[in-house]
Amino acid sequence: MKSFNEEQFRELAGKSGEVVISIYTPTSKQSTDSYQTDKTHFKNKLKEIGRELQTLRHLEEEQIKSLLQPAYDLLDNPEFWQNNDKMLAYFIMDGTAEYLRLPAPITEPLHLVGKRPFVLPLIPQLNNDGDFYLLHLNTEKIQLFKGSRNAFEELELDEEEIPLSYAKEEEANDEFQSVRKRQGSLGSGGDFAAHGEGPGEERKQLVQNYVHRLANKLDKKLGKNPLPLYLAGLDYLLPMFRQASKYSLLQKKYMGTLNGKSNAEIHKKAWELAEDYFLEEKNKRKEEFGFRASRNLAISKDPEKLIKAALTGGVDTLLVNKRHKHLWGSYNDDGFEVTFDEGPSGDNHCLIDRAALSVINSGGRVFMLSHEEMPDQALIAGTLRYEVQ
Repeated sequence: MKSFNEEQFRELAGKSGEVVISIYTPTSKQSTDSYQTDKTHFKNKLKEIGRELQTLRHLEEEQIKSLLQPAYDLLDNPEFWQNNDKMLAYFIMDGTAEYLRLPAPITEPLHLVGKRPFVLPLIPQLNNDGDFYLLHLNTEKIQLFKGSRNAFEELELDEEEIPLSYAKEEEANDEFQSVRKRQGSLGSGGDFAAHGEGPGEERKQLVQNYVHRLANKLDKKLGKNPLPLYLAGLDYLLPMFRQASKYSLLQKKYMGTLNGKSNAEIHKKAWELAEDYFLEEKNKRKEEFGFRASRNLAISKDPEKLIKAALTGGVDTLLVNKRHKHLWGSYNDDGFEVTFDEGPSGDNHCLIDRAALSVINSGGRVFMLSHEEMPDQALIAGTLRYEVQ
């Protein structure tokens, strides 16, 4: 799997089995040690999981070997490790394996053995927290990028859907005008040369018309997955686009033309533009938490109460500490009872993971924050839809 979206997330999160293994491990796009560090992280996790399957599930050595064999086979597959991103999410469900290569980094490997996938580390990929668009306006070719602090890629645009090149349209128009001239059907006011060599005002109007069409098409496309939008490109095209666009998340900050710049250079400059926006968003969330807490609509010091509220649909925003530690336990749907366990049993699950999934399924949002950003430096915190006892 090369991409990841909400549909994939829900499909994965809805799976279950007698033995479900979830592994998250750091990987590298490039390596100086033939990806040995990446493979060692993965191999150590497999050994740890093997011991867990033996002690908690009481599986025989041959059963464990058979269950983990697809994962061990990857250690002898150099091509697999050469094509990774920053994080590998690997799942084994009753012997069937699947994986995701993701751009979000993870500092330490982690795993969970249970009866359902552990999906918490995937959630930042869903809520677009830290994601933005960069639109490069150029008469030769329009380019749209999607980026974050850790990832940056050009999005493929459909030429049938989005007018991608004013220059091509102008050239086609000139060819059409030339044919009409030869046929004697063009009046004296139609003289127009390619790529800006004709009358300035006439060309300006043609460019403005093109930019208006472009903005109208892009507004609709970006509105399907709205993110902050920053502009780059030719100086005279930027104000034209701003005037034409009705996209609500179009930002004031911009950068010049991208011609001649590497992808890494563009990414660095684009993140410098976008970083303050997301810092401001995080500050808003912090202020909102304090406001809601003053009205008994936020929890940061009672994990059991918060998890129960989340599992019953009462949490609209869940904040999870990136210094994740499993809270093992189970939830009784009939009695609305949360039971915490000292550690994994093979049948229980991380209750933070279950709470996060429940919040998403009930239309709420989940954010992974640094330890310093968490209210009271808690493991989890959240705001409520209504006051709970």
